[in-house]
Amino acid sequence: MSSNLATRPLLRWDGFTLRIDLDMVELVVNRELARRVPALRRLEIAGEGDELELRIEAAWQGIPARISARVRELRLHRRVFGCRLEGLRGPLGIPLPVSLAGAVARRLGRGMVRFDPEDHVVLADLRQFLPEGLEVRVKDVRCEGRWLRVELAGGSLAAVLAGVAGAAT
Repeated sequence: MSSNLATRPLLRWDGFTLRIDLDMVELVVNRELARRVPALRRLEIAGEGDELELRIEAAWQGIPARISARVRELRLHRRVFGCRLEGLRGPLGIPLPVSLAGAVARRLGRGMVRFDPEDHVVLADLRQFLPEGLEVRVKDVRCEGRWLRVELAGGSLAAVLAGVAGAAT
């Protein structure tokens, strides 16, 4: 049975400001998590100002657990996403060492995710998902209710002609 229900837009933009609907992000991510990673059950995103809290429900060897992480300073530069990990909590709200994020990044990040234990910075290499020649930076990120407002800095998209020029000769 097909559905004619229209979904809300995932994001809207006005000039250099993107507004991302956190309800739609949760809906899409949770649908994909159920399909791709059975151990991860649900993601919830909340926040205020420049801080986001990610809550993940998971099951490890059949035992349910809830983990939360507080992040700030979300940035995108040269097709690499980064943020500062402010806190990590495990089941029952027990504080966990932030260095645990590094161990998880090494194990599950498939070489795309790195963690700097000194500065608590998480970096995700998005080059395989974003086009070559794209240069965009994020100036500021703020949570406003259920919207994430992302202010972009100037950027560019340069045409990559090396492969085209070689193929034409």
